[in-house]
Amino acid sequence: MPFIESMPKFVFTATSGVLLSGGLLLAGPGTAAADESNEDNDGCMSVDMDLNGADGDFPEAADEAADDLNDELTQDMAGDMDARTATCANEVVEASKDRDMDQEAAAIAMSTVIVETHLNNYDGGDRDSVGLYQQRDHYGSADDRLDAGWATDAFYDELEVVFPDESWKDEEMGTVAQDVQRSAYPDRYHHQMDDAETIVEYLW
Repeated sequence: MPFIESMPKFVFTATSGVLLSGGLLLAGPGTAAADESNEDNDGCMSVDMDLNGADGDFPEAADEAADDLNDELTQDMAGDMDARTATCANEVVEASKDRDMDQEAAAIAMSTVIVETHLNNYDGGDRDSVGLYQQRDHYGSADDRLDAGWATDAFYDELEVVFPDESWKDEEMGTVAQDVQRSAYPDRYHHQMDDAETIVEYLW
């Protein structure tokens, strides 16, 4: 069962010294910084590139989702899902729902974050890239790009610029991801699409 149903709000206790702003937990666009308590924030924690000290106190439902998905996935994420990456995947799905995007669009976004970061919300990357999607600084501030919900919304903003009037629906899903991300490795998104669809279907 998707863990969003059994845990409508994820509550985290930040235990890592690599979290931004002394343990900032990231929620939807613009909400994390405004909530001083953080007690009601569901969030995909930012982590250092080497993942040292990136553990957190995650709900049991997130662990269960990761275990279930590890049994189903066959590509890069097979056996590598954990509570943190399941939570980040869930934020991509929830941001997609909030924008009224369908599961196909969510799978395109999910394949992108699998390729870019294996569902890790990195606080660094190539040059000025950060976040799940490794978005460059022309997208927005580092804090914005490290907000998983905001970053997903920004991904869809770019998708709609590249493919106006939902014209992306006429293209191969991997091609859409590539045309939004403009990667030097255009074929990689297509190869992660099966896992992306499985994750989205589970969390939807």
